[in-house]
Amino acid sequence: MRIPRRILVSLAMVTLAGLALIPVPGRPAAASSLPRVTFTAGPDGSILVHGIYPATHSSCVRKFQPLLHARFTGTIEVSKDTDASLFVVGSLPFEDYLQGIGEMPRSWPMEALKAQAVAARTYALSRVGSPDATGTRLGYQLCATDACQVYLGLGVADGPYGNRWRTAVRQTAGQALQYGGRPADTLYFSTSNGHTLGNNQVFGTAPVPYLRPVTEHDDGASPVSHWRSVIPLTDVGRFLRAAGDWGSGSVSLVRRSGSNVVVSGPGASRTVSVSEFRSDLDSWGPCLAPNVYPGLNRDNGTSLPQTVPSVWFSLSTAGGAAVIEGRGWGHGVGMVQWGAYGKAQRGLSYSDILAAYYGGLRPVSSAEPATIRVGIALGLKTVQIAGTGPVSVSGGGPSTGPWTISGGSRLTVRGGPAPPTYISAGTLDGPKHARAGNELKATLTLPQLSVARLVFPTSTGDVPVGPGRTEYPGRVELTGRVPDYLPSGTYPLEAVVTNGIDIVRARAPATVIVTGGPSPAPSPSPSPVLPQSPSSIPVAAAPVSGGGRGPLVVLVAVAVLALAGGAFELRRRRRRARIRAGAQQAGAGPEAPSS
Repeated sequence: MRIPRRILVSLAMVTLAGLALIPVPGRPAAASSLPRVTFTAGPDGSILVHGIYPATHSSCVRKFQPLLHARFTGTIEVSKDTDASLFVVGSLPFEDYLQGIGEMPRSWPMEALKAQAVAARTYALSRVGSPDATGTRLGYQLCATDACQVYLGLGVADGPYGNRWRTAVRQTAGQALQYGGRPADTLYFSTSNGHTLGNNQVFGTAPVPYLRPVTEHDDGASPVSHWRSVIPLTDVGRFLRAAGDWGSGSVSLVRRSGSNVVVSGPGASRTVSVSEFRSDLDSWGPCLAPNVYPGLNRDNGTSLPQTVPSVWFSLSTAGGAAVIEGRGWGHGVGMVQWGAYGKAQRGLSYSDILAAYYGGLRPVSSAEPATIRVGIALGLKTVQIAGTGPVSVSGGGPSTGPWTISGGSRLTVRGGPAPPTYISAGTLDGPKHARAGNELKATLTLPQLSVARLVFPTSTGDVPVGPGRTEYPGRVELTGRVPDYLPSGTYPLEAVVTNGIDIVRARAPATVIVTGGPSPAPSPSPSPVLPQSPSSIPVAAAPVSGGGRGPLVVLVAVAVLALAGGAFELRRRRRRARIRAGAQQAGAGPEAPSS
């Protein structure tokens, strides 16, 4: 977003010692019209955003404090909302946005990833022209949460297995599903209950021809394809009571009756909807008993994503507990992601996968915008920004980072500490000798799933020894090839480790002697020393002033002295010639010494 000239002038007037105070207009205004601080990453740069939310007040056993910690390319805008909190908007090329979508495990089969890439691209194309009320007010087209589709930036693109997701996006570039000449509304979800649902059944909207129910046979690999949750009735009563859906008495019976759940106890009975019952247990289970809930899937021993993953369940009472047996996870409309996984495993192409879920629609070349604006976060108290590579700032504050932005009565931009780092580089052991053009092996002990690569750091930048590769925690072997062009010499060896967000380095304790490369460039020859005449005066080097003219002053002084010495020598020779001529005329003896 371009800042109006009048705002830039006012910023220049209030900026002092790297601190910019941006006045908030006295009357309420749409947040999109308020001044914004803009950070733009260069072609090889990225922007780490660390956002802190106001402290939350909660009755939960473990208070959850949300945190924004993510890395992005493109442009990041930070501004103050009308309630004095901060919001963050990202602007970047449309296809780069897709590379940051985090909606499917990136280790899955490539055809499933391609189907997800096309579905995500189509969904974005169908929504960019009609943002919700908050997006319209704050100036973005799509949110970054599962209320739209999850956008995580470089945490996906440069994180573990990010190269596979980037490949899926690139190989389907420009492809989307269309219906009636417009992008389709390609909804998707995790796991079915044996079939998908029509959009009208779930959302109450008019039936859409390509969002009709289909039978699902391929999502059986999902850990929640079938699930069973057993919850003591004492906990059921406690969670419903916290939600305001049950009184002080105990619960002795729960049963399902159509779209409702009947809860009974001594002298009391209450009927709640199935969705409300599920919501109460999902919200208050992890809040009041975080060590127990969501709990295990009693059907296969895996961890449940939620206490009650879906509304597709049967309910009974046995042994003083509610026994909830169900299938699936998600809203039920559109593509089943675990079904896409199963179909890819069976050999279906991404085009066939998409056609199976979206009424026969197949990818076609589609126009897309050059850029997209994404609402990354709202309601923040402070935001810390740090750049990796070239990052420029406009709208106030120091020209170089890191930066800290805070809200309140004024939007304040100042220099600040670097954001925290949440990963460790581990320890690296490397060889003592290597040869240019040959393979090099090193051992890295990693504490977390990461992308790691070997480099030789030099004064002009990193010399890569191998490409980045996803590595699991533990002791791993990193391999690479020493470039042929690396001059022979001694170099430190480092492992660059990242999860796509934080970037850290581990250095081997010993340097590596590299042989077989080109000879190091010779040192420049020393400048010739100008001869000094006997009458020359030593000149002290002048201090370098603004503009870097110090060395020039010295050279000029030396040149002047050299010229003066030459003139002296010329006069001396002329005098000797006159003396010699006079002696020859007067018959004098040997030449007298010159004075």
